[in-house]
Amino acid sequence: MPEPRGLVAAAIQYGHLKIQMTLGYAGTYASGFPDDLAFEEWLTRLDTLADAHEHLQSGEHVSGPAADRYRQHIESAPRFAGHVLRTTRDARTLLANPALQIFPGQGMTCVLDPRRAVCRLASDDTTTRVTPDLSDCRPNCVNVARTDRDIDAVRADAARLRVLVADPLAPPVRAARERAELNRLLRIIADHDNRQPDRRV
Repeated sequence: MPEPRGLVAAAIQYGHLKIQMTLGYAGTYASGFPDDLAFEEWLTRLDTLADAHEHLQSGEHVSGPAADRYRQHIESAPRFAGHVLRTTRDARTLLANPALQIFPGQGMTCVLDPRRAVCRLASDDTTTRVTPDLSDCRPNCVNVARTDRDIDAVRADAARLRVLVADPLAPPVRAARERAELNRLLRIIADHDNRQPDRRV
């Protein structure tokens, strides 16, 4: 049972809130702190998209149900570079642009279409945009795309599970659960590698 004022109790009580930390900024809402965050988030989003565009131009393979949308969004992203933002509202409006809804996660990338999302969605204080809860990503979501970099993370997870599944002392229930997850990851890798015969699972 969680202790009063403990970490678990705090996580339950404040689980609906979004925590953001940045280097060099601090202040209250009235001080304009959220405005600084909006601009920082915009710059971070541009860096992420520029990096993804560079990988895509270098021949990075993308798989998953949202692969086509990922390629379309990334190929159109350079048009946002050099955009002049005069106000926080400009930054928030651009961040809400459907073409910029790319969110890298662990072993996957979310190409967010809020109407089709299976995860919980978080909205900002202006309700002009929503973001996915990447910690709640569901395998059956149609917003999932997987780049070669994502698949590297999936391969690492599969390698870790192979060791656990091979443990003869593992409890049967845990071993069955880990074997099922390993098989799911191997299917993801095989699907990604389907058009890349030089890659191995």
